[in-house]
Amino acid sequence: MNRLLRKFAAGAFALIMGARTYVGAVSAFAAESGVSAGTAAAMARDYYAIDTADEEIMSFSDYYNKYSGRVVPESSIIINAADYASAEKGDISVGDFTDDCGESRSDVLLWNSPDGEVTYDIDVPEDGKYCIEVNYCPMISAGTDIELKMEIDGKLPYDTASRLKLSRVWVNERDIYTDMRGNQVRPSQVQRTMWQDCFFGDVDGLFSEPLFVFLEKGRHELKFSSERGQLAVESFTLRAPEKLPAYSEYVSAAGADITIEETPSACFRIEGEDAAFKSDPTLYPTYDNNSYLASPSDPRKMVYNTLGSGNWKKSLQTVTWEIPSENIGAGGWYKIGIKARQDQIRGFDSSRRIYIDGKVPCREMDSVKFSYDTDWSVTSPQSGGDDIFVWLEGGRKHTISMEAVTGDIGKYLRTLEKIIKELNVYYRKVLMITGPNPDKYTDYYVHEKIPELVDRFDIISIELRNVQRGIEELGGSKGSEAAALGNMAVILEKCTDKPLRIPDYLAQIKDGSAALSAWVRDNRDQPLEVDYIELATADREFSSCEEKLGKSLKFGFDAFIGSFFEDYTTLSDVTGEEAINVWVSLGRDQAQVVKEMTENQFMQDTGIPVSVNLVTGGVVEAALAGKGPDVALFLGGEFPVNLAARDMLVDMSQFADFSDVMTRFQKNAATQYTYNGGCYGLPISQSFPMMFYRTDVLSELGYNSPPETWDGLRDMLPALQRNYMSVGLVLPPNNISPATETGHTFALLMLQKGINYYNEAQTATTFDSVGAVQSFEEWTDFYTKYSFEQTYDAFSRFRTGEYPIVIANYTFFNQLTAASPEIKGLWDFCPVPGTVREDGSVSHAANSNGAGAVIFNKVKNKDNAWSFVKWFTDADTQVQYGAQIEGLLGTMGRFDTANVEALGKLSWSGDQLARLRAQQAELAEIPVTPASYAVTRNIMNAFRETINEKKNPRDTLIWYNRDINDEITRKRKNLGLE
Repeated sequence: MNRLLRKFAAGAFALIMGARTYVGAVSAFAAESGVSAGTAAAMARDYYAIDTADEEIMSFSDYYNKYSGRVVPESSIIINAADYASAEKGDISVGDFTDDCGESRSDVLLWNSPDGEVTYDIDVPEDGKYCIEVNYCPMISAGTDIELKMEIDGKLPYDTASRLKLSRVWVNERDIYTDMRGNQVRPSQVQRTMWQDCFFGDVDGLFSEPLFVFLEKGRHELKFSSERGQLAVESFTLRAPEKLPAYSEYVSAAGADITIEETPSACFRIEGEDAAFKSDPTLYPTYDNNSYLASPSDPRKMVYNTLGSGNWKKSLQTVTWEIPSENIGAGGWYKIGIKARQDQIRGFDSSRRIYIDGKVPCREMDSVKFSYDTDWSVTSPQSGGDDIFVWLEGGRKHTISMEAVTGDIGKYLRTLEKIIKELNVYYRKVLMITGPNPDKYTDYYVHEKIPELVDRFDIISIELRNVQRGIEELGGSKGSEAAALGNMAVILEKCTDKPLRIPDYLAQIKDGSAALSAWVRDNRDQPLEVDYIELATADREFSSCEEKLGKSLKFGFDAFIGSFFEDYTTLSDVTGEEAINVWVSLGRDQAQVVKEMTENQFMQDTGIPVSVNLVTGGVVEAALAGKGPDVALFLGGEFPVNLAARDMLVDMSQFADFSDVMTRFQKNAATQYTYNGGCYGLPISQSFPMMFYRTDVLSELGYNSPPETWDGLRDMLPALQRNYMSVGLVLPPNNISPATETGHTFALLMLQKGINYYNEAQTATTFDSVGAVQSFEEWTDFYTKYSFEQTYDAFSRFRTGEYPIVIANYTFFNQLTAASPEIKGLWDFCPVPGTVREDGSVSHAANSNGAGAVIFNKVKNKDNAWSFVKWFTDADTQVQYGAQIEGLLGTMGRFDTANVEALGKLSWSGDQLARLRAQQAELAEIPVTPASYAVTRNIMNAFRETINEKKNPRDTLIWYNRDINDEITRKRKNLGLE
């Protein structure tokens, strides 16, 4: 009997020692004790969590299960932040700090740098669990959040303690205004300093209540460290949160001068888009232009009339609105009606904690539910079916805040997160025995080689069924909301019924685990879109959300007619012969940001008129037809060189300050825009490869760090492949781009040997050199000797751990952070593997790709156009653009700027930035030539012939190199270069 059964059988569970399977054990104990099978299974999991707690850093879920029943002390421990025992590694001092509201605090901790650590010695008067409240003021910084790491007596109490977040304060830079075309313009989100109090909360969205730590009586060391700091702290307070009163108790304790019925009749509205403060830059004004019910609305023009559409869904995100004093009068009791819509998570509620003047009035407002509905509806906090009224004192301004909290689904998400982690572990264990494609005629006996496997699958299937039932009860119906859980339970039940067939279900286990992960990721969100908030006295009703057929038909008809006359691609109405016509090849949100920044800054500062327009492609075709722009932004690949070869672009190297401007970028960044001695573009974005690796998987295999060199990687492959794991390398798709792919393995190997694709004059390739042939053989060996796959899904393979090492564009970081929370803290990244040179140094050289700004010869005033592209590629402009895009799109939209200074001012931590800088410093670019299409195409032809047809790599490369050089010669003659 395995350790889990022994632990489960201890004490009260001794009754079921004779059970044949774990399911039988659960059932027997449930029958003897009178508890449900689900409760028995949950008890087993709690035992298991405690039993294994010391083996690794606990999750907060396990920590919660272990200590949640412990005593909550009545006493508080107040730590003056300035009284630290030690401060290291950063710019940390003590002084005074005044926020933007004029509130000043003296003798506070000034954490002036992103990095650093402070340590406190504290005396705990009694055993118990303590929440940690922070009184702080965020400083203006390039980061979007403050992230701290907390250690107690030199250890992390649980994994979440390594990523404690404190929010900054964001406000609209200006009021929403209307542009020259009659469309409203969304203001930028800017930071503001403001003193505030909060408890550390669960950033993973699994708990609504604050995080806590269990401390024994005595002296302890409390250390906070950060790479994303920059804040002023007055105090840390270790205490229990105040118990919220019931609504009846709140009314009695309010001490109001008048009753609810005596309050003078009033009803006033606060528009959702007019929020005063936000905890996240993504909480900008949004819009609903599909219905007249949104307030205000316009069938033809862009009107920002809501807040939260698609972006107010993460735990702890908070929005605050101000209630003007003139609306309150002498004071009174008001009920709250929130016109909102939750139309993203079908079958579930979204929850919000509502604060009045920074405090939750009563426990009924600690988690207000907003039901799923595709239409607008008014939700009012209730107590026993009656409206809740809040007391607002007259003569002063008040605030109402709404914070996204987990709600009732949190307990189920916690269980599922444990299940997903466990399934991934067992999937890898089975994979190590059977490989990814088990032979259906072989009995692998995985249930004997992994003795606890069947028992664990039994438990997990029971838990999945219990969670499925709970979720269906929560949603009020059975159906697709929890189908992924039922499907996974069915698969595991089949595995436990017929253990010999477990390898047959391996692919289904993998897919089911991925489906569960996606389900948890989607349903941990708490989406909500707010149109307005109304406050009304007892005798007044909230505004109706009932749709009138006549008004709806008229709104739709006006929108239809307007679609024939509105130009949605032209973002500005700047006209005239001197106006620079700029095309932006991005999404509408990004183009809108460029337009707003141009009009608010560049045009205001220089007086140069600029017309910004949105295009989705066809820049080259339009230019060849004589209808192109004056300036194109974000034009990349081979297009700048091909246009320059046809004498359509301005050579930027002719401008006097060109050399000074180029110092903004990595030294080789202009290579992709260089043709025949001229430079025809300024880099805007630049993406380059990094090596991503799973720290947990490598540790299981006995490796403490990723390989530094290709030789080290090859040495690691036997250990990986014995366990049926592999490595993901960059390989271009079938529709090969003329520009060399970022991180192309052949390019890396050549560049690290100091060899480029072309000779110095770019009249022929260097593929017939010894180093190039060696690089080609090394590259193809990965696919012949080591059987690397040519096509694979990097994200899913990395997430499951099948590919614990993947080389990918560094923006892969954005995807992993946003879309795979279950492996948070289990992966990292570093420069790509290098090559040891003759002098003993290791070269990590790599190539990059990007997009730039080009100026067309047709522009009337080249100096004005040059001023514009200089302004847009300047560090300050790039930082502002990057911050706004990340504010719009979240981490997934983090901008890969080519400006070296700007990269350091985006939301990267100090450690992450150092690794990016290390790789960026070694970038060695491959030029783009008019014949690049022949180069990349024939390299891949040679590669596939070597791999798929088992041809000699050297002979194959030399053969295709002849075709490449013939095409280079033909193209140069065609363009008059020879």
